[in-house]
Amino acid sequence: MKTAKNIIIGADPFGYDIKEAVKAHLVRRGYTIKDITENGLIDYYLVGSQVGKAVSEKEYPRGMVFCGSGMGVNIVANKYPGVYCGLVESIFTAQLCRTINNCNVLSLGGFLNAPTKACKMADAFLDFEFAASGDEVDPDFLRMSYDKIQEMEKEIYITYGKKFAQAGLNE
Repeated sequence: MKTAKNIIIGADPFGYDIKEAVKAHLVRRGYTIKDITENGLIDYYLVGSQVGKAVSEKEYPRGMVFCGSGMGVNIVANKYPGVYCGLVESIFTAQLCRTINNCNVLSLGGFLNAPTKACKMADAFLDFEFAASGDEVDPDFLRMSYDKIQEMEKEIYITYGKKFAQAGLNE
């Protein structure tokens, strides 16, 4: 896995401007950015898929996806095992998606966020760690909950993977 200072990002045409602002901001902060859309714009579902896959396969520890609402890229990224993509609309929820939910992908909407706010949200996502603060919820409870969610995720992928195979949906 690449170090935590390596981030994979991507945007559809509606998230492009805030992606560019966040990218420049993170480079100034010393991050190495893999931008899947630096050579051309792609549809939201491809952005969510490529970033989700890279984080799921542990090529990158964290990712960021951007589209108009943030919802489309979020839905697709969350299809991948081990990806916890948080769609956030404030700096505080960007912090909480890390400290409470251990999100490893951040989703932002270009229709909803100005570049300055998007950069602050990216900072909150990157600067906080899971269960690091007991201000909102007990850290032991958060760790236990996260473990339970991972167990549920495994069961879901096993169960529905078999159902997809039986229905011929994964060919």
